[in-house]
Formats: sequence, structure tokens, C-alpha cells
Amino acid sequence: MSGGFFIAVDPGLYRRVAAAIVDLGGVVAADDVAGEVVQLTDDEGHLFTLYERVVPGTEWEVSEEPVTAAPGVLPPDMRQVIACPFECRWPDMVARLADRAARTAEAPTWVLDGDGVVWDAESVDPAKVRL
Repeated sequence: MSGGFFIAVDPGLYRRVAAAIVDLGGVVAADDVAGEVVQLTDDEGHLFTLYERVVPGTEWEVSEEPVTAAPGVLPPDMRQVIACPFECRWPDMVARLADRAARTAEAPTWVLDGDGVVWDAESVDPAKVRL
């Protein structure tokens, strides 16, 4: 899987990020394992999929893996976060959507990338984030 996680200490994380994606033209669907999903295809045909919840049995990927903070980031207590996985192969698309989601947030929001780096959602560096 190419992607990462949106994380926050906010039980409304999925609803708020999903709403931001739907506002951009995303489509909501049901998933047997991960609850609801929302998918967005941009003008270039790039796909972004956000899942409502982590697949049962894989929670350790967020709560137990060691994380590294991106420059200037104070990461949250990973045992306390709500995590919404996403799949996407395009770092620039992830950075744009993360920034948009952060602007709708009433609580701090982060992105956990595929290398275990925690980014402030409004400052994901598309040249350095790993999916």
C-alpha cells in the first residue's frame, strides 16, 4: 500500500477529513472491513482513498511503531490518537489534501507517512513525505 494515516486526538477526524474531500468532488462508499471510505480522483486521474478506520489487528502500525517528527513538529501521544488510513501514490496530492483538512480542523491534525514521520497536516513537504 502506498499511503499513510491522518491522525488527531479528535473522534471527528474521519468525518471532517471526508467532508473536505467530498467538497472537492470525492465520492463516499462502504467498505466491508474499514467502514466508510471516500475516494477522490483529481484532474490528472490520480486517486486518493481515505478509510474511516484502521483495519482490526493493524492498530500497532500507528500506536506501537516508533515515530520521527518532521522538522518543527511536536507529535501527539500516539497511544491517544484516532487514525484514518489513506492510500495515494502522489505526494503533492497528499500535501494538498492534508492542508485542506487541516484548515477545517478544530484540533491539531497530523499525517503519519510510510517511513514513520509525523508531519503537521498543513505543512506536509511533497518532496520529503514517503508514501
